[in-house]
Amino acid sequence: MTAAAHPVRDPEPPPRVALRLLDALHDRLWRETLPLAAEAEADVLIVELRSGETVPADAAAFDGALLVLSDNPALAADTALQGVLPRRSDLRQVTAAVAALAAGLSVRVPSLRDHAGFAAREAPSRSPLTPREVEVLALVGEGHSNKAIARRLGISAHTVKYHLEAIFVKLAVRSRAEAVTRGLRLGVHVL
Repeated sequence: MTAAAHPVRDPEPPPRVALRLLDALHDRLWRETLPLAAEAEADVLIVELRSGETVPADAAAFDGALLVLSDNPALAADTALQGVLPRRSDLRQVTAAVAALAAGLSVRVPSLRDHAGFAAREAPSRSPLTPREVEVLALVGEGHSNKAIARRLGISAHTVKYHLEAIFVKLAVRSRAEAVTRGLRLGVHVL
């Protein structure tokens, strides 16, 4: 039995890119590597912004996909933008983002924006929890029961319950899961 011949397709040409970069090193390297085109003919426009800058109106009106390089989390949260990467992104990340954008996908870096469904990390402050409450919350985050926490810390299950009640009040939550989530947002190491 012979295998059916599959027609060989020519690979699609890479997306054409237009650049508006601030970093001279990136500009030189990326111009040597990426398939460039004039903005009017480009598939993807890459715009680098300084902190606090907004997307220029002419770039926002670009007919193709727009990839913004910025460290501004507000831009990463802007769903009107197809792609946002940190300014320090390397050529490999930018090339992958360009390919994804040209394929109709959106590009975001999790560390630059909030994960969908999770609130932003709150401003760092001194933890409202005592060191023992942090220990209890960490064990709750690991999925331990009150009895297991008591055995692990050498205290009674009643004392664990007391600590959890104090944690709930201090974090303004009503469940163990909410306590762990709120602790993470406050920067308390609970996992």
